[in-house]
Amino acid sequence: MDPERRLLSALRAIPADGLRARVMDVAAALAERVRDPHCAEMQADGVPCEDARTACEDCQGVTALLGEIEILVRG
Repeated sequence: MDPERRLLSALRAIPADGLRARVMDVAAALAERVRDPHCAEMQADGVPCEDARTACEDCQGVTALLGEIEILVRG
């Protein structure tokens, strides 16, 4: 099963109550954050990275956030 179908199946398997809505809201917010990270340290005079064109997936903030979530969910 491809990753998108696996994710949708997991979401649909959560009982349809407030918990499912909360998980879906958090998942959507996480996807939005990763898609467009908006570096919190970006200033008018530049960004903390050596190169402002650094690929988003290489952004240390996004990488750290995903690492923390991974630790929490995988134990």
